Amino acid sequence: MKMLKATLAALPLLAVLLLLPASANASILSSGSGGFITTGEVISVKQADGNTIVTATEVQTLTGVLSGTRVATGIQVFHPDGTFTAHDSGTFTGTIDGRTGSITISGASSGVGNTGNGQIVGDRGSGGLEGLHLQGTFQPVIISATEADGTYSIQFHFGS
Repeated sequence: MKMLKATLAALPLLAVLLLLPASANASILSSGSGGFITTGEVISVKQADGNTIVTATEVQTLTGVLSGTRVATGIQVFHPDGTFTAHDSGTFTGTIDGRTGSITISGASSGVGNTGNGQIVGDRGSGGLEGLHLQGTFQPVIISATEADGTYSIQFHFGS
């Protein structure tokens, strides 16, 4: 009985808390898309169990909601069955949502032949991109041993 009385006594307080407006500092989730062009420079090529493993540096020019340049280092593994997997991490310097700065963006993808699908995440921003968190997808198309392009779509917010 005491528990029931305590619960009933707390209900008005709970109702007041639920009716309070959201914090003025709550971040707003935004989304956008764009394209990229990548040029790479091969650091090393290794063979293992029929796989070709390529380590490279890459420079990406991004347009759309992300406007700027990303410099990254990554590894791409070409498998004997025609599939590939890749991952990289690098620093994007540019503008998003009218704010300019730098942020670390990492990606991982897989595909068949010269096309694929991947996921990206971004955090650890500085300058005007401090507090930026992003995640999304991208679709790379390998044009040559040192070139790729594609599209991306992201969701992002600025928070703490």
